[in-house]
Amino acid sequence: MPFKAVLFAAILLGFCLQANAQTGKPLSLGDERLISSERVLGAQDEVASIPISYNFDQKVGLGHQGNTQYTKIQPYLPYRINANYSYVVQPNITYQSFNNFDGYSSSGLTPIVVQSFFTESNQSHRQNSFGIGPMVQIRTHMPWMFGSAQNGAGYSLGAIHRSEDWIVGMTAYQSFGLGATPTTSLSANNISFRPFVTYITKRYGNFTLDSESLINIDTGLHSYPVNLTGSKLINLGEVPLLFTLGVRYYTVNTMLGGAQGWGGRVGITYAFSN
Repeated sequence: MPFKAVLFAAILLGFCLQANAQTGKPLSLGDERLISSERVLGAQDEVASIPISYNFDQKVGLGHQGNTQYTKIQPYLPYRINANYSYVVQPNITYQSFNNFDGYSSSGLTPIVVQSFFTESNQSHRQNSFGIGPMVQIRTHMPWMFGSAQNGAGYSLGAIHRSEDWIVGMTAYQSFGLGATPTTSLSANNISFRPFVTYITKRYGNFTLDSESLINIDTGLHSYPVNLTGSKLINLGEVPLLFTLGVRYYTVNTMLGGAQGWGGRVGITYAFSN
């Protein structure tokens, strides 16, 4: 893992642990089922979580000779509006490094996507949950391979069905570019959707199959990676952390210079009372 990515992840985790000392309490091991469930619309209103993952993809660049590593943080931050409704905010912040993207090697932040959902309170006690709300995309002035140079706004939505051992659902958003369409990168007119299915075991944690799919509306370029991950709660001192390990395969990726073939993911999730 590149030093910058390690440092970025360490700083983020340290910030989360320090912030929790003032704003909340760590969950007990008895809450494994809660934080092992899907985060979006999946946790109780008073529980926030901070997942951090390190990802690796290969065959990037127009010549498919490079690789990329990126550290991603996706906080799940629920806020109780009243006894019936809650508001969930989920930023997606990614620090990415490219190695030999057609001769280009550098690192920086990709566009920041912030999704949000208005949903019913106490979702984890319901068999079905639904949510919808605004989203924004914030450009970061990086070269085109990092993502669109255009700001965007739109809507996000999610739906989940739960049974005793299974969680099935999908989250999605549609963004619309703001201002002039960039000439050196794709627009922010995108559709993103993530269908998923999670199986929760009695002993071995959980297993999730999902697809982080993206389609650019203007060009029709699209990416359909499929992820298979396993997660298990481990007690680190008095702090419970959910460790995740998984593989990724790009079934189709027509994005310019987009990754091909196999990739990987390692992650941790920290949850606390909000």
